[in-house]
Amino acid sequence: MERAQLSTAQGKERLQLMAARERMHLSLEEVGEHLGVSKTTVYRWEKKGDIPQPYHLRELCKLYSMPARELGFDERYAVDVQTVNGREHGEAEEECVLTTFHQHNLISRLMRIVWNWPSGDARYQMLQVLILLELKDNDMNDDISRRDALRFLALVPADMLGLSQFGAVFKGSHEDILKYCAAGLAACWHLRKGKELAFADLAVSKYIPTLKAMAQTAPMAQRKAAADLLAQCFLLKGVLSWAVTTPNDSVSYAQQAETYGVIAGSRLLQITALRVKSAALCYADRWEQALQAAERAKFLLEQKEESTPSQPAEAPISQMIHSYVYAGLATYQAYHGRKADALLSLKKAHTTFFERPTDEEVPIWCDHQIGNLLVNDGETYMHLGMYKHALGSLQQIDTQYAQDATIPLSTRVNALTSQIMAEVNRDDQPRNMYQCIDLFVRGIEGAKAIQSNLRFNAAVQAYTAMRAAWPGEKQVKDLREHTVH
Repeated sequence: MERAQLSTAQGKERLQLMAARERMHLSLEEVGEHLGVSKTTVYRWEKKGDIPQPYHLRELCKLYSMPARELGFDERYAVDVQTVNGREHGEAEEECVLTTFHQHNLISRLMRIVWNWPSGDARYQMLQVLILLELKDNDMNDDISRRDALRFLALVPADMLGLSQFGAVFKGSHEDILKYCAAGLAACWHLRKGKELAFADLAVSKYIPTLKAMAQTAPMAQRKAAADLLAQCFLLKGVLSWAVTTPNDSVSYAQQAETYGVIAGSRLLQITALRVKSAALCYADRWEQALQAAERAKFLLEQKEESTPSQPAEAPISQMIHSYVYAGLATYQAYHGRKADALLSLKKAHTTFFERPTDEEVPIWCDHQIGNLLVNDGETYMHLGMYKHALGSLQQIDTQYAQDATIPLSTRVNALTSQIMAEVNRDDQPRNMYQCIDLFVRGIEGAKAIQSNLRFNAAVQAYTAMRAAWPGEKQVKDLREHTVH
């Protein structure tokens, strides 16, 4: 049965299917292992209303000892199962081979999510959630590397639809453009976590002219969807600009993200844009404006929004976004000497981060995780002159980076150079020169690996501080060769 014919079933939870699994005390992973699929696929069958392939539906029925109808599938799917059961053994085996290929090839899995997205469904953030769930499943041995799969998905809007950074292109339908750009953005945010910053920036730049044209001329629902994706594009470029261009470029991109967030009617995107803008202003050494932007983000975050018949209220903003906003605010308050406010904001950042629901769906553009929280923690304490506390936070990031794939490499590089600044400024015990040398080498080489001017310049500043702390040490002088860009 063609998936397009079944699109009306998507988006509905199958309570019977979930109940059958729970009765047998099986996890999503265990069901996936039994059927040879990922836990994400099982999740989508239960939560998103996706339709299993006939072979897998037959295996589900066998596993739970229940007919398809009692698992929440109507008679159409029961017929499919009977058809598979009636085939010759060789035909069933052939289908199994094809299904196994689809499940174990990451490009195939990602593209099928996009291809099967229902026509007319404008919930492109939900499409991104499904892609993220697929990417979180690390149990599958993909034939093609994760990085290459992400690069492929990021370039689909350009390669399949001809999107270009030099002007609007409409080779595909508006719906195709929107869904492929949404999927490409998910891939670009993931590429940003590694060494692919320049690639992600170039790819997302190709989406912008066409989405801008759509935000002006498309039907209203598609205009808002295009504005939503444009805000995401500029958020990503704002974050990437810290590394690949200049902080002032980042400020400009964040301002555009805020503008399109307003057009999209998304308070969530506006808050995130202000948070990115405040960080960009900080990197541009415009601290007063950074604090103002962070306070504006806090105001919008805490604002009670009233719903109207024409404008329903947005869903509650995730606790991760709360943590993101409060963590940045604490840093800028600390810089301005507002110790009590900074420590209160930092406390809120930690509370909202660690008490959030485990199943909370976090927007892909929320560039916040345990590494970022610890960096803000360390920087807040450094601005307050609490260097021992700063080191306690920053030193955790290496361990967290090894355990948590969501932490970008750039965050780790940032933490390495920040540790140097905390170490050379501490006065509670003798400063550790050898530790600083190790941190410097790892930090500046990491900055080169991700091609980040911002992180490279921060490492050079840390080296200058080391020269001042140990002016006659040959081992410190010899590090100068690393400062060649």
